[in-house]
Amino acid sequence: MRDPTTLGGPVNRSRRILLSVLASFSFVAALVAAGPAHATPPGPQLRVFSPTSSINEYRYRAKQKISVDSGFWVSASDSTFEVIAHRDSYTSPIVATQIIDPDTSARQVVLPDKVIAPRWSGLRRFFTVTVTGPTGDTVYSGSVPFCPDSWNVQRLDASGPMNATFPQGCYTSPFTTGVVWGIDQGWAVGALDMSRIRFAGPDGTYSVHVQITPLYQRLFAIAPADASATLGLAVTTSPTGCPPFCAPATGATATTASSSALPTRTNPRPSTLPDLVALPAWGMSIDEYSEPGRDFLDFGATVWDAGPAPMVVEGFRRTGTNIMDAWQTFYRGDKPVARAPVGTLVYDSDPGHEHWHFKQFAAYRLLGADKQQVVRSQKTGFCLAPTDAIDLTVQGAIWNPGALGLGSACGDASAIWIRESLPTGWGDTYFQGLPGQSFDVTDLPNGTYFIQVQADPTGEIYERSSANDSRLRKVILGGVPGARTVTVPPWHGIDTG
Repeated sequence: MRDPTTLGGPVNRSRRILLSVLASFSFVAALVAAGPAHATPPGPQLRVFSPTSSINEYRYRAKQKISVDSGFWVSASDSTFEVIAHRDSYTSPIVATQIIDPDTSARQVVLPDKVIAPRWSGLRRFFTVTVTGPTGDTVYSGSVPFCPDSWNVQRLDASGPMNATFPQGCYTSPFTTGVVWGIDQGWAVGALDMSRIRFAGPDGTYSVHVQITPLYQRLFAIAPADASATLGLAVTTSPTGCPPFCAPATGATATTASSSALPTRTNPRPSTLPDLVALPAWGMSIDEYSEPGRDFLDFGATVWDAGPAPMVVEGFRRTGTNIMDAWQTFYRGDKPVARAPVGTLVYDSDPGHEHWHFKQFAAYRLLGADKQQVVRSQKTGFCLAPTDAIDLTVQGAIWNPGALGLGSACGDASAIWIRESLPTGWGDTYFQGLPGQSFDVTDLPNGTYFIQVQADPTGEIYERSSANDSRLRKVILGGVPGARTVTVPPWHGIDTG
């Protein structure tokens, strides 16, 4: 929530809503006084775009209609985009008013009544959508509304608030008398999330073209280059009745504080930093079945944050790539105060992954008795999430972080922004049970080894101390190829082998 003492805070927002209500008393006069919307000084810069050239669409059966509801975004730059729609009574007309530069001058422009979609569902006929099939024929063509309050909202850059401030979803009842639609500066929302575009067709690659209609290009001064986007849609019918990635898409885990653009600080105060602590590997076992003829040492690994501040990483997608530039945000209490570049996030398109990985969080190695590397795990990407409470009595610990488990902020192929967080007091655990991520010990001689869990292996993360970034756990290999054994001595009396 914005600071009430600022022009963009609740006090000023209430004043804007009141003025919008008053405007509905004399709708015609206000419209004339406002003049053509494009004659007013520039406001927010809206843009429709797709961050990738194509996405995959899976369906469960061949006759199931094809959906287009993702892959396109509408962003707001330079200032916040805000529209207030209100009616004085149930028999009065609905008046929509754009609030231009709501955090500064809060100028108002009354919009034509024809822009309001039925049931307050957004802006009527905002897009024209054309879908071309694999053989070049048009399989869908029509106009669809746009809900700026989409449930799917992500940061575009760091110029706006830390958290989205507008409602999520254009949902109303028959008794609604007023709504607020908007996109925060530096944020983007799903363009077609509530459009319900459906059509029949075979598997193959379709081309989807989205165009902002001329009316809205004029009303909101949208440049022609920003008014259209095209995306390839590769449609596949799943032979198993389930797409390769069946888990629901997840949004970013929100924090409680909001802020404008943060300063870049490469020497942050220790009180604003996390303290990543590696714990000993645990849950070791030998896997003889994942790959016939090979023996793998499976294990679990946990890195936790001892505080006093959370570990928060945001990624902003490089245009036209599957790479995000990562930034670490520094917190004082629940307030973000600064940030610094901290590596990259990369999209992993392998089946079963299909989400974004932060590359600098941890590394796992198997060391020999001499503490020299023997095998390195290929697990190099991570999606931070609080999976295990480690110590909720430390300074700054969050008892209820809001989202537990691995459903954090991994994102999908169309994501333009990721926010991953590891709250103070919590650990993030990964079990290495896939060939390449677990250790191939087929050809290793019997004897003593150490599993090393290493936090911040490249030294790029800002943390309070690096002294506890590495932890070793002794394991003893025995047996013969095809029937290897592992013995794990207790660690400080804890037997988790």
